Amino acid sequence: MEAHLYLEARLQMIGSATDFTYKWCVNMGFDQNEAARMALAVDEILTDIVLYAFKEETGHIEIWFQYTFSEIEIIIQEMGEPFDPERHVYDADKAIRENNFEGASLESVHSMTDQFIFLNRGKDGKEFRLVKRFDSADIRDRIPERYPELPGKDDEYDDNDNDAPEGDYLLTPVTSEDAEDIAKLIYRSYRYSYSKEDLYFPRRIEMAIRHEYKYGTIARTTSGGPAGYFAVIKSTDSMIGEVGEAVVSPQYRKQGLMKLMMESLIDMSRQRGLKGLFGEALTAHTFSQKVNQKFDFRSTALIIAKSPKRTFKGMDFHSTENVSVVIDFLPLTRRWMKPAHLPEPYANLLNTIYDQFNAYLYKSSADDRTEDEPSKTNLDLIIHHEKSSALIIAREIGNTFELSCKRLFRSIEELNLTTIYFDLPLGLSPINSSVEYLKNNGFILAGLMPLFHEESDYLRMQKIMVDMNFETIHAFSDVAGMIKERVKKEYDENRKEQTKA
Repeated sequence: MEAHLYLEARLQMIGSATDFTYKWCVNMGFDQNEAARMALAVDEILTDIVLYAFKEETGHIEIWFQYTFSEIEIIIQEMGEPFDPERHVYDADKAIRENNFEGASLESVHSMTDQFIFLNRGKDGKEFRLVKRFDSADIRDRIPERYPELPGKDDEYDDNDNDAPEGDYLLTPVTSEDAEDIAKLIYRSYRYSYSKEDLYFPRRIEMAIRHEYKYGTIARTTSGGPAGYFAVIKSTDSMIGEVGEAVVSPQYRKQGLMKLMMESLIDMSRQRGLKGLFGEALTAHTFSQKVNQKFDFRSTALIIAKSPKRTFKGMDFHSTENVSVVIDFLPLTRRWMKPAHLPEPYANLLNTIYDQFNAYLYKSSADDRTEDEPSKTNLDLIIHHEKSSALIIAREIGNTFELSCKRLFRSIEELNLTTIYFDLPLGLSPINSSVEYLKNNGFILAGLMPLFHEESDYLRMQKIMVDMNFETIHAFSDVAGMIKERVKKEYDENRKEQTKA
């Protein structure tokens, strides 16, 4: 569960905020010592803000608590007096000699967190980001026996899964008690090569299921042993989910289990009222893309360098590349409204993408949203620390869009990111100028992100700061091929411009 606090910048409010931080961290799976350290770090930041950022004025502080399977992040935002942490560096010798403890609070925050980031966004305020990773047992350290290198592909799907299941299997919804069996199933099937690192940690699986961040099905044999697992990771920003975790034990493959589990997941998703499902299908090969197509998923975007480099082995290929993915989407509702206004540079391609879903779409009868457009731009920043990437979501596009982008880009330029993704809301008339601005600043197309934020469609742009070999990016469907062609064209044009510069 994510949480949000909105506080007056007063000393009397700090105790309540730190108490909430401690209880939230414990509830999300930290032990008492880890939770206490995070609460103390939040206390230090809040105290400094109240004493120095608002020492001669009143104001408010916002705190966002965000959970992922591997870490939690606490984001503290305020718009008080400007502050430069580089001018307040702690010096231990100076503290001893002169009793001067300037910068000590920031130093203590660094020591109590795994990562501490300060972002100055100018007139859009300041952010303090505190990251703490879960310290939990790895299943690879708990299984004593050694397993030989497994033949076949390092992918989550079995491309040759038969339509008709063979043998008797019991499919049940996963519970937190299945966590260790899931981790063992992953390890015994893929050893160290599975792309979802969190699935090697039973405690992380347990907490995610318990807090309903994911749901799924587990297939067991008549003797009770785990044979397969398939799960949906729920979005925290929209009523959609990612078909993101799948495995069938090698001895039970090609027996129709993947088909049974996928059908179960789709039914479970409809029962939960989700409006759609999406998959991030690997582009190192087309296996997972083919499987998605079998279940009426359709391609909408190509996300370049989504994850750090990974080695793929088997099935006549062996490559090491930053992992790129095709977004495949399956609508689960017929109340999906196609935006009346699409950005001119990509209108034809977006219409082709939408045409795949005609049975689910109806066109908005409203004109472009030109009335009451906000004067201020609202940009959310999500940093994926382990992937060295960031996602910027434009909640509102106002006449300050370019200025807000400049401030935000400047604040994150020292993070040494590999990729920056930018989601723009479709249906807003300012989107043409926004697309042009982003293209002029090194962004290229990614594609359509259907229903991705607050049940609305977004255009994703992406800025790639690593060299990519598009020969290793494989697209299965015709539409995916069209998206790849456009993305590569813009990527090559950007590279030429950078060479000239």
